[in-house]
Amino acid sequence: MDKEKLQHFREKIDTLDRQIAGLIAERAETAREIGRAKGGAPVYDPVRENQVIERVLLACPDLDPEAVTRIYRELISLCRGVQHRPKAAFLGPEGSFSHEGVFAAFGGTVDTVPCASFPDVFSAVDKGLADWGVLPAENSLEGTVLPTMDAFASAAKDIVIHNEVSIKVDHVLASEGTAREDIREVLSHPQALGQCREWLRSNLPRVEQVPVASTSAAAAACAGRPERAAVCSALAAERCGLNILAEKIQDRGSNRTRFWVVGRGTPRRGERNKTSFLFNVEHKPGRLFYALEPLYENSLNLTHIQSRPLSGSPFEYYFFIDVEGFLEDEPVRKALDTMRERTAFLRLLGSYPCR
Repeated sequence: MDKEKLQHFREKIDTLDRQIAGLIAERAETAREIGRAKGGAPVYDPVRENQVIERVLLACPDLDPEAVTRIYRELISLCRGVQHRPKAAFLGPEGSFSHEGVFAAFGGTVDTVPCASFPDVFSAVDKGLADWGVLPAENSLEGTVLPTMDAFASAAKDIVIHNEVSIKVDHVLASEGTAREDIREVLSHPQALGQCREWLRSNLPRVEQVPVASTSAAAAACAGRPERAAVCSALAAERCGLNILAEKIQDRGSNRTRFWVVGRGTPRRGERNKTSFLFNVEHKPGRLFYALEPLYENSLNLTHIQSRPLSGSPFEYYFFIDVEGFLEDEPVRKALDTMRERTAFLRLLGSYPCR
């Protein structure tokens, strides 16, 4: 070991840290001035934030992009917080994957509002208890998160999607006990149980699976019950003081969940965009094809479609649609205008940036 060289480089690191600290303070002060210049304009601007992160990633091509994104997400969050600290509602309690979705969208400088259900998330935004709501829309293994769709269908009409973020989902098996053979029940959200179906069948074949409201609620329900285990996040296990008995138990390694950030106001156009809406058609032959035809005629890429039962009308459905493009793009505008004429009702859920 060359102690002289080591000391030299440590002193260089110390100098760089002082410079970085000074620049962070200067950036925060500049953000404060931006807040004054904005007046009452919205502070959360996902389009601008995505542009900043993309620019930084281009400037650091040899560094881990996920690590750089996390660093800059926190820096942006810190600077946003000197203007206004946002409140975000999510499916709680704390430690759920929706909680992690909040951090992916806003960074750590955010006040969180845990909710008991997806309708409660929309209600918190509607009543002003939160500025934003963060809800899971789709998982790469289990598909559409149906309770979110159902809650959105009955939410206040002026609450729309402003942003889309995704997180990597790694499930752990956690318990107050220390041995798998002592487990009699496994608790989790139905989506999480589904994502770990094969692992649970192979490793805990005779253990009862109990669905609960969220992964973090599952972790909380295991406190004081060593015969129980939860499929949850490492964060939820840590917060509840549980032992992690197995890691990454999802059936496929590439497991991601995309979340919607919902709130009031009008989203801005981003570099890449999606437009989401729901509609219903008359219960007659060919009406669904007729309603969807304008998407084909305007060369729009349909990225997601999901049907859900229409409340009060047995065996009738409404449909959730995602297409690429922004509402003000001529092909999107023309397609939706025509679809409104061909549907019983059509509701825009948001036209928003996505990464």
